[in-house]
Amino acid sequence: MNRALVKVLASENSHDAATLNSVVKLGVYTSVIAGLIVGAIALIACANFLPSNGETGGLIACMFGGIVLVRNVHFVLAETTRGFHETHWSNLFGGPAGGPIPHLIFLCALIGFWQTTSIMTLATVLCIYFACLLVTLPPLVWKLYSLRNKTVNVATAATNSTMKLSGSSINGSKSDSTQPEPVFTAKSIWVLAIPLMLTQTFGLTLSQADIWMAGALVLPASIAIYCAAQRMLGFLTIPLQISGTAIVSFIPELISRNKTKQLQEMVGLATFASGVPGILIGAVLLLFPGPILSLVFGSYYTQAGIILQVLVVGQLICVLTGPCETVLMMAGHQNKTLVVNIVTAIAVFTLGPLGIYLAGITGLAVAMCVVTICQNTFNWWLARKLVGVATHFDVSYASQISSQIQQRFLPKKGHINVTS
Repeated sequence: MNRALVKVLASENSHDAATLNSVVKLGVYTSVIAGLIVGAIALIACANFLPSNGETGGLIACMFGGIVLVRNVHFVLAETTRGFHETHWSNLFGGPAGGPIPHLIFLCALIGFWQTTSIMTLATVLCIYFACLLVTLPPLVWKLYSLRNKTVNVATAATNSTMKLSGSSINGSKSDSTQPEPVFTAKSIWVLAIPLMLTQTFGLTLSQADIWMAGALVLPASIAIYCAAQRMLGFLTIPLQISGTAIVSFIPELISRNKTKQLQEMVGLATFASGVPGILIGAVLLLFPGPILSLVFGSYYTQAGIILQVLVVGQLICVLTGPCETVLMMAGHQNKTLVVNIVTAIAVFTLGPLGIYLAGITGLAVAMCVVTICQNTFNWWLARKLVGVATHFDVSYASQISSQIQQRFLPKKGHINVTS
């Protein structure tokens, strides 16, 4: 739903008040319903599995359900601001993990509570987290309301200006026909959101599938070795995730305006900016896997070096192909990305056990590497064919970034620095 809201709000036809109101309400209602469902499931789970009395289990379940509910609303509101290109607010308050601002407040409150009392229970921690999420909701609501009013006012002023230039009267009969009409309904948003949800669900499944297969088919010691290698891959993928999040709201807007050239430049710059640190980190992990694993996890995990090298090769291809899946989803090809993820899931659960049978935990790493390379290469090809954008890493964008840095930080020619 959050991706669907960003796509709707970032498009050119969604600047009328009716569409903005309906979109935000739909997102909030969906979040509330999801929170109530998860809270009910948590209540059942706590009653059956928690080794505590009924009151504590019920409180934990209620707090967990409340946290899910408020965090969903938090996430949807923060991502909705991203649809207005307010990336600072969405990055500070949103994100799947909850955003740095709520977590910073939570950390301070947790430390303060710990300093004043010697009793710290799970229910207490959950109550503090729930309160911190509630406290940070009003700023998001205010910001979103301000953005909504600003967008509507700008759209209204532009419409009035157009009518004046065309000789139409604001109060005349032609004024109604020139007003933008909502083109997105609840049904159309759901049609957009459901494939996006399934794509993200399959993506989450694929990111954990190797761990699940290892847990079912190999010894615990081998699982620990594999998990240690897999944990190191986050250093490669974090820059790509950041760049993909930064450009996600601009993709549907540029496509709706047929500005493919600007979209290509934006995606190319984002891929280059995330690719440089990703390639450097990947090279270090490929060259020194043993010492790095020993430094981070201990000398026992140096035997995961070959597994880390194999997994890094696959992730480097992911870095080099750029945010191709994000471009496809936000360009309206979410159904095709869903099909790709379904086929990828079938390949993972087919090749993974086969790799374990043939070569143990190393065979699983090889299977995941091959599947990752095939998936990202195919998504890159689809983005180039369907959207007309090449998302791969291109060193030619280095000159553009260098010139932008020089314009921003270096003095212009002929400028005299009086201070020096």
